[in-house]
Amino acid sequence: MKKIIMIISLTVLVVFSPVLYLIYKFAFTGPISDDEFQKKLPSIVKNLETKVEGNGKETLVFIHGYPDSLEMWDKQAEYFKKEYTVARFTLPGFELKDNGERPHYSIKQIRMIIDGYIKSLERGKVTVIAHDWGAFYASQYLKQNDLVDRVVLFDVGSFGEEKQPVINVKYTFALAVAWTLPELLGEKLALYTADKILGFPNVDSNKTIEDFRPDTRMTYPYWHLWNSILTKRISKATPVEEYGTPFLFIYGKDKSVWFHAESWVKDLHDKNKGQVEAVPGGHWFMLSSPDLVNQKVAAWLEAN
Repeated sequence: MKKIIMIISLTVLVVFSPVLYLIYKFAFTGPISDDEFQKKLPSIVKNLETKVEGNGKETLVFIHGYPDSLEMWDKQAEYFKKEYTVARFTLPGFELKDNGERPHYSIKQIRMIIDGYIKSLERGKVTVIAHDWGAFYASQYLKQNDLVDRVVLFDVGSFGEEKQPVINVKYTFALAVAWTLPELLGEKLALYTADKILGFPNVDSNKTIEDFRPDTRMTYPYWHLWNSILTKRISKATPVEEYGTPFLFIYGKDKSVWFHAESWVKDLHDKNKGQVEAVPGGHWFMLSSPDLVNQKVAAWLEAN
């Protein structure tokens, strides 16, 4: 009898060990404490990979998302630096060259790093132009604030009260799990997620899986997203009626995976809280149609 119980116990342990491992990683591991983070914040901001070009009176701050870096904005920087000061930085851990570090900052902490970078420019209020996770972080500025006077978000908006599409739930959770795994396994899962679960052609037909960077050092935002969901600590998005900053939302219309809800767009129109533009291309439309996108943004900046 004891032998049977032992066999059953070992079987249960083997079967459920991956689940227990994930529960442990999500529940008992995390970033540095807020107190320690506050002490290190000036150093974190100082050591960001940055680039500032142009000498215009107005400043544009570009924020990329996953799995990109400041280089993603080269075509926008080349265009806007003639009239504006263009500032951009790479999110911690997203550098093209792996420096061996594994930043692990929460959503709140990344937003504080962005605030710190904007303040360090000493340019007064700036315009933020952001894509993907950068757009998610920058959505904090939609509410009237002391740092940003205009917001342009690319392709990632809000779902409002709607549920996230199933595919979005699947791929974000898979990338969250990738963060918890040993690096080699994590990279394989990240690559599988992009190729098989999400499918790059579904997101942007101008991109191939060869363009994808599978480094798991960049997947910590997904870990924090799901950690906050599972622990029921996720903060609600700013309601449309509370938007107080001039706002432009541009999205690529040629994709089958969406990162905003049409009901949210309708809400923006009904409450006159932002301008919305659809452009040819997928998730990275600013790379496939740079001239069109740059001209649309420039016209909106001029009018606002």
